[in-house]
Amino acid sequence: MKHVLALLLAITILAQTLVNVGIGAYYHFNKEYITAKLCENRSKPELKCNGHCYLSKQLKKAEEGENKAHKQMLKEKEEIVSAFGTQVNSDFSPSYYTTGIQVAANTQLLPYPSIDILQPPPRAV
Repeated sequence: MKHVLALLLAITILAQTLVNVGIGAYYHFNKEYITAKLCENRSKPELKCNGHCYLSKQLKKAEEGENKAHKQMLKEKEEIVSAFGTQVNSDFSPSYYTTGIQVAANTQLLPYPSIDILQPPPRAV
């Protein structure tokens, strides 16, 4: 069961990653059909568009869908965090005041540990 779930998750991640590759492959293999039937500039062959307008529209649509999914995911995360009563900073910039963490003004850094500390203890004979 774990192997099936891992395979399903891997396929899902790869599918999200390879959407643009799939669109490009579809365009490459169906270039003649897209040029003849789907191209906006098919009546103007002097532009030599060859369906690039269709390809750019499909890539833009995929990017917008990805952005919409990303915004939805961020919104859901904000809802989950706000359910716990904490304030959410949606631009993810580091802010110590929104998280409630206070940084001490006089913070002293510890000295770098000497090499003796990093060596294993001697063996007992």
